[in-house]
Amino acid sequence: MHEHRQSWEDLIIKHSGYPKFKSRTCCIYNSRSRHPVNDPDKLCPCGRMIRRHSLLGDCLESTEAKRGNTEFQTPDRFLDGKKHSVEVPINVFGTLQPSGCKFLRIDARSPMENIFQLILEDCGTQKPALILSVYGGAKYFTMAERLEKEFIRGVIDAATMASK
Repeated sequence: MHEHRQSWEDLIIKHSGYPKFKSRTCCIYNSRSRHPVNDPDKLCPCGRMIRRHSLLGDCLESTEAKRGNTEFQTPDRFLDGKKHSVEVPINVFGTLQPSGCKFLRIDARSPMENIFQLILEDCGTQKPALILSVYGGAKYFTMAERLEKEFIRGVIDAATMASK
């Protein structure tokens, strides 16, 4: 194969400093937010548990506290956009083993041209046969059994060919 090419992880790290490659995360709560004592698994409107938020900067909760609002009211629903989410550096990426499938969590609003260029840089001169995009996570992802078998077979075949 092409040993001179960068690994997927190195390529993402290289591109993560560019303004055109960002991820997004909820900014209603942050990593320092306290979850309710009577409900440690309380969900944020974004769908994550309050205690699982990863934002390091100021969140809506802390901004309200700075304004003197000690009784922060969680929004009823999540409004993805500038109101309830912020751009953050890419921090979720890697390669699944043993299949070798690569993954990256990136802002859905990223220009497709930039993502395509990243994929081409990773693939060298050969365009990929399949690019799979999943929105919403595994909880809502379903695939017909026949398609799933074909997909798994294709992943295994591709991994086998790549190792030769």
